[in-house]
Amino acid sequence: MTSLMFWNLWTVSHELRAGDETRWRQQVAVVRRHAPDVLCVTEGWGWDLDDRALFERAKADLGYPHGVLHEAKTGCHMAVLWRDGITLLAEHHQPHAESWWHGYYRVVLEVPDQPRPLAVVGTHLNPFDPTLRRIESSWLRVALPASDHGVLVMDANTVAPGDPEPEPGPSTHQLGSETADRTPLAALAAAGLVDVGAALGDRSPTTGHLVSDERGVVDRAMRLDQAWVTPSVQVRGYAVVRDPETETASDHRPILLEL
Repeated sequence: MTSLMFWNLWTVSHELRAGDETRWRQQVAVVRRHAPDVLCVTEGWGWDLDDRALFERAKADLGYPHGVLHEAKTGCHMAVLWRDGITLLAEHHQPHAESWWHGYYRVVLEVPDQPRPLAVVGTHLNPFDPTLRRIESSWLRVALPASDHGVLVMDANTVAPGDPEPEPGPSTHQLGSETADRTPLAALAAAGLVDVGAALGDRSPTTGHLVSDERGVVDRAMRLDQAWVTPSVQVRGYAVVRDPETETASDHRPILLEL
């Protein structure tokens, strides 16, 4: 089996650059404990600076000799890292001129136990505008068509069809609507992709556990961090990781897949 973890690292790299390694060490402990074959992350703030010094440090600290950094025009960078024995066959980064916010990356990996090359697409949908997320999800249907063999991981910044209704908020609800806009993720389902958490009966929230701003406001509990796969991918396991460190290391919990 191939294990894959996705984690929104929050703004911890800002703390790291300021000399505070507390949360970073917590994140390193979690990743090294679970040791996924492939690790996808978002919110790699500043990972492009100083000849990608933080990106290279992340590879070393987390234990990955290989990786690709996606430099988003917003500065909210994303990365995918992998272990020896896995080979990069191709990579594509959505051009900044096309992306409405963070954009997406797509890598194709030759993984020893997969029947064919595995496409890994990562994204971080717009955190503020439900309408722009509809456009972003249309790009994702092209980046990972259902006929492919691959996985899409993301901070969706909204909830999937069938998930509990969150408290109203401007980031998730269209103006005047009492329900969250689920159209972007419904479009992925209509295109033939499979929502892993929903398919395996685990809709546990990945956010809402941490006081994350200076006002002491706790985030709404939602399953923002999601994995979607093409029908050819067999998922043997899925979990929202709840290690002691995850409750303070980030305002998002990681998700872990076994393919």
